[in-house]
Amino acid sequence: MIVWDDGTKKQRVYEMWEDNFHDPVSYANFYFNEVYGKNEVLLNEEMSADENIVKGMLHLNPYTLHVKGQQAEAKYIVGVATDEEYRRQGVMRELLVKTFQELRSRGELFTYLMPADENYYLPFDFRFGMAQVEQELEYLPELRKETEKQAKDIIEKDSKDSIDAKQESVAKNKEVLLKKEEVERESQPEECPIKEDILGDNKNKSESSFEKYTFKTELPDAELETLVAQENVIKDTLFDIFTEISVPYIRRMEKEVESDYGQVIYVFDGESYVGRAAVGAEDSYFVLSQVFCADASKRENFLEQVILYCEEKYHYNRYQLILDPSWKDITTKIGLYRNFRFMPAKRVKKIMFRLLNIEELSKFLECKIETLKETSETEKEKAGAKICEADNCGTNSEENDVCKSDNCEAYTYREDIYIEDKYLEEQSGVYHFSLKDGKVSITKTETIKTDGMQSVSIAVLTDYLFGKKEESIDSCETLTEEGKMLLKNICPLSENCIMEIV
Repeated sequence: MIVWDDGTKKQRVYEMWEDNFHDPVSYANFYFNEVYGKNEVLLNEEMSADENIVKGMLHLNPYTLHVKGQQAEAKYIVGVATDEEYRRQGVMRELLVKTFQELRSRGELFTYLMPADENYYLPFDFRFGMAQVEQELEYLPELRKETEKQAKDIIEKDSKDSIDAKQESVAKNKEVLLKKEEVERESQPEECPIKEDILGDNKNKSESSFEKYTFKTELPDAELETLVAQENVIKDTLFDIFTEISVPYIRRMEKEVESDYGQVIYVFDGESYVGRAAVGAEDSYFVLSQVFCADASKRENFLEQVILYCEEKYHYNRYQLILDPSWKDITTKIGLYRNFRFMPAKRVKKIMFRLLNIEELSKFLECKIETLKETSETEKEKAGAKICEADNCGTNSEENDVCKSDNCEAYTYREDIYIEDKYLEEQSGVYHFSLKDGKVSITKTETIKTDGMQSVSIAVLTDYLFGKKEESIDSCETLTEEGKMLLKNICPLSENCIMEIV
């Protein structure tokens, strides 16, 4: 029996959390003080003579997401656990199916989670839609000292050679004496090109050219209000889906990081906000996570300065960067670079999505081609596109590039496709897909599949719409070529940023 926890089972839920996740007491206390009670918890109970025995649980943590610039409420599934004696008896299945039904009834588009093991969730049509970037590096103070010594030796030698050359030049030509001050200025160390080469691969930026930032661990609400608004605007330009940042979000993050013996630091260049990061020790590494930089051109310097700040304070030497997908171009360094040894960066699959309402989701989707006038005749034919030939619609007029009639279906991809969802019966049915003027419309028209109708599973749709996997569409034998062409002209929601742990 699936029931909603009303708070009376808090102690039992806490015990189940501790038994299954083995978090430090400080972190578990954070969760049950700051998250539990603001979220929803489903319990799978078994009736007994004396009491209801809790066999399993599932937590639904609420977040406001931005989906293509529009707000959408969604639940993050965490804390899925079944007591050992009840495992492999369908306890988790019952919890997940109830979750799908409930969230769909509320109009939510999808749900998502960070799996401990993806194989638990693949059968329930969850598919990956975000991979975070992870990179390990080692700070090498001896390399820094040696680099500085080499640079100093080269500078001194370069200065001496310049002086000798000037003396010889003076002996040959008295005019050089008149330019002595100018030549001496040109021979000063800060303009020595050899120093830049010795300090790293970046030929145009010497070590001293990196500005020094200031760091804060506390900010007032009024200042945070401005910074989180700035962050949301920037992320709207980077991601299809991301978690909306707010002052309460940041305050809870600070408490979460502190419960794991870390802290959130805020970085400034003078009065200008540069970014933030959560820092803390984990195993043999000092970890930088929840990283945001407000200026893309300062990302490399931002990361280096945060690491040097942590090194001065904690002396850990070994670091792990956990970054959202937009940082992939910054983590390409391998081997020795400046004062660090970089290991190859990894893309780690992290967040799985599950579609709950394809009709509602279509309001957020876009298609790749705005009008079929931009498409070749071959592609139009493959897509089954219909071109209006009405004399009075203006399509063929030199004065009108597109049809002006609201009822005309000129320049439109459209197909009827049956969508199969074996866990969410309400979602199964025949849908009319229409792609027109850059927009996508998906409308349910029938519940019963007719003989010979093309079809696609909700798993395949999720794999494409969130994972950008065209091969899922191509390998679907129940779709026609026209159906495949239509689906692949829908723009996936595949640039996503979900970095929360709970």
